[in-house]
Amino acid sequence: MPPPELVVFSQPAGTARQEAPPGGGGGKLAYKAFMSHKIAKINAKPPAPRTEAERREEEDDRRRDRELRELLEGRVMIEKLHEAQLSGRERHKHNAEKLARLGMKVKTKLKMPANAYFASVRNRAEKVRREVQDAKDRGVLSPAMKRSIEVAHLGKPSDDPRRRHRRADRGPDAGPGRFKDGVLHISKSHIDRVSRAASSGASSRIGKKQQQPKSGKKPKAKPKPKPKPKPKGSRR
Repeated sequence: MPPPELVVFSQPAGTARQEAPPGGGGGKLAYKAFMSHKIAKINAKPPAPRTEAERREEEDDRRRDRELRELLEGRVMIEKLHEAQLSGRERHKHNAEKLARLGMKVKTKLKMPANAYFASVRNRAEKVRREVQDAKDRGVLSPAMKRSIEVAHLGKPSDDPRRRHRRADRGPDAGPGRFKDGVLHISKSHIDRVSRAASSGASSRIGKKQQQPKSGKKPKAKPKPKPKPKPKGSRR
């Protein structure tokens, strides 16, 4: 009987290095390849070591990335500071310009002559009146139906509660002026009118007090003068 043949299997050095266990000292890339769930990564050959020029280029790329990130962060900070110093209308305009630069289409209102605009308003109001009258004649008119007709033709109902709320005074009490940005604005003419009324009222009160006696008694009325007798005419 011939002796048994002994066969020894050996792997290439690169593959054995990649498949080494975590503690085998195969390096970080070898450990990642060993722990990967993809067969292609396990059997792949290790990458060739990078040259000095490639390492220098990678360092330059990282430095440029850091500079670009710092530049963008500074620009964002300057933009936020600029927006914080703008008023409401200016901030709205600034945001609209930014959106326009990004490609958003800005809606522009179509201008028309005043007579054409008022004619269209009258036509819409007349159409609403005819439809409301027609629904009333048919006996199917309701507040909801009337509101829907007005919204369809006018864009808003005539008895909109929000409009009534806007007409009311927004101040703490129903006084003159108007509030804007937490400040009460009063016209100079109103202030002058109130000051004139106050000064005239004070002077009239002072005059009345001076006319009254100090004792509090009513002054005696002066006696009326007696009428003079008419002279008798001479007889001829």
